[in-house]
Amino acid sequence: MKERKNWAKIAGMVVHILIGALLIFTGSQKVLGSVPPEALVKYGLGEQARLIGAGAILTALLLLLRRTSSLGLLFTSAFWGGAICIHMAHGEHYLLQTVFLVLSWVGAHLRNPATLASLWGSPLTLPSPPGERAG
Repeated sequence: MKERKNWAKIAGMVVHILIGALLIFTGSQKVLGSVPPEALVKYGLGEQARLIGAGAILTALLLLLRRTSSLGLLFTSAFWGGAICIHMAHGEHYLLQTVFLVLSWVGAHLRNPATLASLWGSPLTLPSPPGERAG
């Protein structure tokens, strides 16, 4: 059983490394200005390209670091959600961005199942304040 958990963690980390590498690659292209301006201008994002690129790099780093992976997952979800919305608004296909979003969550679950435990686990029961009876 322990061996299976190790494989799941390794698989989750590999998925996150691939997602992180993609975010770093595309983010660095935007920061360095190597993305053709018309590619982002058609979405109305021409002036914000460097900011979006820096955000993508920061998101990738947060996702890859074990200590900040939960925050990285939140930012990654927002990043892919924004990409999905932009493509939807322009009538373009958004299946690829959706796959990356799902892979981000699958990788998080494989790395640390507790990340998503609140979605299907029992609710957290808080202790009653002193002097009150639990009811």
